[in-house]
Amino acid sequence: MDNNGVKLIALDMDGTLLLSDHKTIHPENIRAIRTAQEAGLAVFISTGRLPEDVTDFLRRDALEMGMICCNGAVAYAGPLPDGRQMVKSTFKPETAHRVLDVLIPYGIMINAFEPGWVSTIARSPDHHYHLLSRNLIGEHRGAEALRASADRGILKFYCMEEPGWAHLPSEITEAVRMKLIRTCPDVQVTRSAPDIVEVMPLGVGKGQTLLAVAAQMGIGPESIMAVGDEENDLDMLERVSKSVAMGNASQRVLETCRYLTLSNDDAGVAEAINMALGMPSRCRQHKARAD
Repeated sequence: MDNNGVKLIALDMDGTLLLSDHKTIHPENIRAIRTAQEAGLAVFISTGRLPEDVTDFLRRDALEMGMICCNGAVAYAGPLPDGRQMVKSTFKPETAHRVLDVLIPYGIMINAFEPGWVSTIARSPDHHYHLLSRNLIGEHRGAEALRASADRGILKFYCMEEPGWAHLPSEITEAVRMKLIRTCPDVQVTRSAPDIVEVMPLGVGKGQTLLAVAAQMGIGPESIMAVGDEENDLDMLERVSKSVAMGNASQRVLETCRYLTLSNDDAGVAEAINMALGMPSRCRQHKARAD
């Protein structure tokens, strides 16, 4: 089987590997991942989600894969608890406190992640990060808890005006983004959806961590395929030789990627993997990047 030079495949989750319900992996994607692994390719999840969340998905579908989580803040060779930690980056306490100085006055929902924990401030005590209802992590609550988390070491901030998947940017979340960009030059501000603001330490991203993980495995960027759909995927899509945009991708991702596959609801990941394996595929070279 011809792998077209690909030795490692990195897959975003929401809008990419998962169906639009954000809960289910398309059966064709599962089949293709297993076929790729049987052919000797390494396959990694690369997501903004927490490692506990990703592990739950992988266990549910009996998949063994590497995990790049929290937009690259942490990476593991496999699911928890046995997966070896390969990369970990956290905010410096003083930087995390300055981010909180910006976020708290806006009255939005703020989630600050540490391994196994989220510290949350929200308008209503009923508003919780979704992993709590699945009993995957613990919670500390309130502004004091956020400040204590900043002192211990935060992996990522995840903020929204209201919980849920409205997918509509608001004046408040856009104001938060712009103020963070203006006043906190040592952080990165990105999105995994139009209504969500994610904040990472400067220099931490899916792409940088993907290359670090690949280097530990003796794999260079010329042998990596990355598949994604949103702004927080650009860091990895811009760094690899085979960048694949989902059919439902944002305009910036479509403009960046060399290849275009089907949508997440049409098993676009499976089509991209089939292309990497030299099998019949509906993933094609993207006309805008045909150079």
